Amino acid sequence: MARRITRKQLKQDDEFVSTVDTVMQWLADSWRPIAGVLAAIAVVAVGWWGVRGLMDSRADDASLALQHAIELYEGGSDAGQLEPAGDPAAAEAELLSVVEHYGSSDQADMARVYLARIHFDRGETEQARDLLIGLADRRRDDAIGRLATLDLVHLRIASGQATEVAADLEAMVVGSNPGLPRDVALYELGQLHLAEHNPDQARDYFSKLVEEFPESPYNRLARQRLGELG
Repeated sequence: MARRITRKQLKQDDEFVSTVDTVMQWLADSWRPIAGVLAAIAVVAVGWWGVRGLMDSRADDASLALQHAIELYEGGSDAGQLEPAGDPAAAEAELLSVVEHYGSSDQADMARVYLARIHFDRGETEQARDLLIGLADRRRDDAIGRLATLDLVHLRIASGQATEVAADLEAMVVGSNPGLPRDVALYELGQLHLAEHNPDQARDYFSKLVEEFPESPYNRLARQRLGELG
C-alpha cells in the first residue's frame, strides 16, 4: 500500500526546495566575489610557500657558507681543538661574509663565535670579549648563547680572572646564575681547579657531575678526569 504524504511533509519539501533555489541563486549572483576571494587565498598560499622555500634555501646557503668557514679555521684538526691547524685569515674573511649576508640568522651568530675565537687567538682580547658578551646577552636562552658564555669563561680564565670565574660557576651550579647548565658548570669548575693544581677540589666537582648527571655528555669526560686523578 502506498504511503500517504501529509500536508506537513509537502510543506517541508516545498521549504527545502525553496531554500536550495535561494542558495543556488545566491551562488549564481555572487560567483564573481567568491571567485575573487578564492583567488586571493590561492595567491596568499602560493606566496607563503614561495617565501618559505626562499627562506629554506637561504638557510641552506648560510649553513654551507658557515661550514666552509669553520673547515678553513680548523683545518685538519678536530672540531673545537684549542689550536686549530687551519687558515685563520682565510676563515675570517669567510666568517665576515656570513655575518654580512646573513646577519640576523643563527649561522651568522655562530660565525661571530668563531670570529671571537680568531680575535682571542691573536691576543685581541677586547674584540673577542665584546663579541661574546653581545651573544651571551642576546641569546642567553639558547645553545649559541651558552656556547658564547662558555667561551667567555675560558677567555676570562686565560685573562687571569680565575677567582671571579670560579664564583660565577659556583652560582651556576646552585642555579642562581643561568649562564650555563649545571653539569657544564661542574665540569668547568673541575677543570679550573685542575689547572690551579687543586686536585682534591677538582675531584669533588667531577665526582658530583658523575653522580648527579649520568646522562650528561660531560659524564664520560668527568670519569676520564677522575681516572687520571686516581
